[in-house]
Amino acid sequence: MSNTKVSSLKNPRYEIRIAGAGGQGIILAGIMLAEAGIIQDLCVAQSQSYGPETRGGNSISEVILSNTEIDFPQSTELDVLIALTQVACDRNLPDMKEGGLVIVNSDAVQRVLWDSLVSIPFEEIARKVGETRAVNVAALGSLVPFCPLLDRRALTRAIASRLPSTKLEANLQAFDKALRFARRAKGRLKYAGITEEYEI
Repeated sequence: MSNTKVSSLKNPRYEIRIAGAGGQGIILAGIMLAEAGIIQDLCVAQSQSYGPETRGGNSISEVILSNTEIDFPQSTELDVLIALTQVACDRNLPDMKEGGLVIVNSDAVQRVLWDSLVSIPFEEIARKVGETRAVNVAALGSLVPFCPLLDRRALTRAIASRLPSTKLEANLQAFDKALRFARRAKGRLKYAGITEEYEI
């Protein structure tokens, strides 16, 4: 998937990985994220991998966004990792870029050995909007304040194109709730000067 767009960002390549268990909608989230990039006329590379079990096994979706041509379509150092389970967090932290951001599902991840961390209760958000499977869409909402290439409207368009109309309203509510959580967390990160490992 690729298109081009001119931008003034100093680093045009942005690497995002969403990781969790099979059945959490990880692959679909990656597809929607990639489609949002295409809507914005960005260059996009999207890949995915599964664990040995379809449901409950390790699942990864990776998206690279850029405003210039992507010469290597695999991640080298992650700018953002979204981890929905403790196992996913532990397995994927070694691939982080120095100074990159880890966003975790606080309902499932208790310990994160990383210094730049945002913790959001994705499962609680999904329950409150009445759609427990909206965890993956909530995770996408958390990305918006932190990824300079992402536009909220493009993401919501991509989500709407992939979800049935009966599920869309609740999923978009989860998306916006997580986005608001992330905005507040970004403000705290900006002034906290975090340098220590986190134990949630």
